[in-house]
Formats: sequence, C-alpha cells, structure tokens
Amino acid sequence: MSRSSHRPGDRVVRRRLNARREIELPLPAERAAGPRHTEFHAKAFVGAVAAIMVIGGLLLTLPFVTRSGNATHLVDALFISASAVSVTGLVTLDTATHWNFGGQLVILILMQIGGISFTVGAGIALRLLSLGGRQSLRNAMMMLDGELTLPLHEAASLTRRVILFTFVVEGIGALALFVHFLGDEPVHMAFWRSIFTSVSAFNNGGFDIQGDFQSFTAYSGSVWINVVLIVLITLGTISYIVVADVVQARGWRKMSPYTKLVMLVHGALIGIGFVTFLGAEWNGAMSEMPAVDRPMGALFQSISARSAGIATADFGAVSTFTDFVYVALMGVGGASGSPAGGVRIATLGVIAVAVVSIVRGSSEPELFNRSLPVDVVLRAMVVIVVFFVGHFVAAAALAGTEHLYGTQPAFIDVLFESMSAIATVGFSTGLTTELSSQGKIVVTLSMFVGRLGPLLTVYALQARQYEKRYRLPKTTVHIG
Repeated sequence: MSRSSHRPGDRVVRRRLNARREIELPLPAERAAGPRHTEFHAKAFVGAVAAIMVIGGLLLTLPFVTRSGNATHLVDALFISASAVSVTGLVTLDTATHWNFGGQLVILILMQIGGISFTVGAGIALRLLSLGGRQSLRNAMMMLDGELTLPLHEAASLTRRVILFTFVVEGIGALALFVHFLGDEPVHMAFWRSIFTSVSAFNNGGFDIQGDFQSFTAYSGSVWINVVLIVLITLGTISYIVVADVVQARGWRKMSPYTKLVMLVHGALIGIGFVTFLGAEWNGAMSEMPAVDRPMGALFQSISARSAGIATADFGAVSTFTDFVYVALMGVGGASGSPAGGVRIATLGVIAVAVVSIVRGSSEPELFNRSLPVDVVLRAMVVIVVFFVGHFVAAAALAGTEHLYGTQPAFIDVLFESMSAIATVGFSTGLTTELSSQGKIVVTLSMFVGRLGPLLTVYALQARQYEKRYRLPKTTVHIG
C-alpha cells in the first residue's frame, strides 16, 4: 500500500528483523595505488638517496680530491657525503683545508642535488630520479602538506619553476657575496667562495670554506654578509611554495591559510631564538663582539638555527640554557617543501592550533576561520612522535658509543649533536671532530634517517589511508 493510499484508522505494522541476520557492507573503493605500489616507490626513493651518498663518499675517498694527496678514510668520506646530501653541514674534516677544489666541487654538487631534490618534497625527487610514472607522481605530490595539492599536469612545470628559482636566487646571492669577498682575496678565490657559500646558505647546507672550522665568525660584524646570508637562508627555509604564494597574493588577506601559518610560526620561532641568544649570550658567546653587533649576531643565530647551521658565534662557548632552547628550535626545522629538516613549521603550527582550540572549548580545530580536519592533526602528532623517538634513539646510541669508545662528552653536547644530525641542521658544540669511528657512523645514519624520516612517515600515512563505510561505538579513557 503506498503512502498516498493510507486512510485514517489504518495500522502500519513494523516487523522486527532477525537480529542474527548477517548484513554485508560493500567494500570501499580500491585505491588507485595500493600499499605495495607506494611501498615500492618509498623503497626506491630511499635506495636512490643512499646510492648518491655512497657514490659521493667513494669519490671523496680518492687522493686526487685532497690537498695532501692522501686518501681519506672511508668513514669520514661517507660522513661528509651524507652531511652534504642531507644538507646538514656537520663535518669531521675542515672543508677548506682538507679538500682541494675537486673535493669542494663534489661537496657542492652533493649539496645541490640534496637541496633541489627535497625542495618540493619527494614528488620532485621521484620526478628527477625517474622512479615512476603519472601514478607514482600523483602519490608523491601528496607529501607537500599531507594531501594532494597539485594537479598532475603541473608537476613538471613545478619542477622547472623550482629549479629556475633555485638557480636565480643562488646566482644573485653569489653575486652579492662576490662584491664583498673581492676585497679580501684574489678574483678566482672570491668567485669560488661566493658560489659555494650561496649554494650552501640557500640549500641550508651548513658547509663553508672559511677554514679552521670557524664558519662565519670572522664576519660577525659585517652587515652586508649577514644580510645576504639571512636572505638566502630564509628563502630556503620557507620554501618556494610559500614565496610564490606571498608574491602572487600581494597581501595578507589573500594568502593561503598554510602560508599564513608558516609565516606566523616562523616569525615566532625567530623571536624566541633571538631573545634567548641575546639575553643568555650577551656576556657569553658574544662577549667579544662589539655591543652594537650583538643584536645582529643574535638574529643571525636564531634564523640559522632551524636548518642552515651557519654560525657567526662560537657554539662551543654558549651556555647550557642556550643549548637546551636551540635543541628545541632545531627540532622544528623549516617549511614543508624546503630543504630544511625537522618536523616542519606547519606541523608544529597544526598542533598549536589544535591545543588552542581544545583549550577554548571548540569541538574541532579552527585555522583562520576554517575548520582543520582532525586527521591532519593526528598526522602531525604522528610525525612529531616519530621524530622525537628517533632523536631519543640517536642520542642514546651516540651516548653509548662515546661512552665505550670516545671521550665521554657531556650529556647536553650529545643531545645537541644528535638533534643537529637528525634535524639536518649542522650546528655543533665541537663534539663532531672528537667523535669515535662508531660515533661517526651513528651520526651518519642519523643524518640519513633525519633527511628521510618525516617525509616517508607522511608518505606512509597517506598510502595507508582509506575511507571506512562504518563507525565503531565510542568509548573513553581517563586522561591526566
């Protein structure tokens, strides 16, 4: 009987279904790229990066690339190669005095490969290394910010734009540095130093050819060098994606929520690092600087701390308080799609937004008048947990090797060194050159894992996501 034929007084009889009857739900649609497909590309990506590090290490063992003409020990050569490809900057041998032009050129090429390949995440790396077709590229592009942010047909165009942006910025930076270095040394040396420094700063590589492990402490009072390096480091840290959005938007209101979040968190972290270093090291690591140069020195260390690893102050002389704060800053790193390491700026920003929203009593996180999906918050939490568990393991392994085979350094030095390695920063309190062979292997592996870890974690999370067609009953547990 149809609804329209019901008459007053009619009864509608509802029969209870058999409670034991089995109901089959349709399976969710199969993903275009299954776990095996994405797992293959993840393994291929890791293998490609490892192969580049090994090839670079073998090249650096050759006697033809050293000033002395002697072969370099394999452990040291692999350490330097891993540091260059991961754009970290930790060195066991002085770049200027140990390597000749050939060795420095190998290091520069490794830095450039490492920087460009990670500039837009594993999507560009897979594209450059030809590890897959359209489907692999589609999956890889998900890793920019945890979701598909680019149409497929723009992937190749993005690669060209990123490479062009990289070379243009590095070229302008090298020219600006050359103008200053030309007054200090012959033309050919100034030219090479300018190119090497510009590539290292923009890619957050941390290497320098100043000599005697002094980094840029000799230029702590040079406004020109400080400003040029700060601009290069900043452009590399916030990534091409953010720079392009800022240029196109031409105003705060038109910027994407992601860009706004990166800019706000980036500025806050710079402020924390600046105030910490200025207050704690005014009469400490910066005591020999003229008072007028100390604010600039504090600003430089703060900007460089999260990935670049270039210093104008001696980190071997800083206080334990500064070391502790800068361990946290190094762990954050730069923006997604940049050569910087760490958990990434946006990851920290997402957690901060979630915390503020929960404290304010909101049912879901809110970001610039938009709701933030809960699964993004959960992925951010996983990335942070995985990263800091990795740091704990690296610190424990380094403490163990140096206790058994090394000089038994202070705990804060081990904590600082392991974070610098796994966050691919390059700052050191002086422990790097004193490491045992076993400790060098631990740091080498830490740089390798730190370069790939957060990236592949997001990749794995995306590859395993699927939409459930049902919801389980809710439960609760006691918190706090």
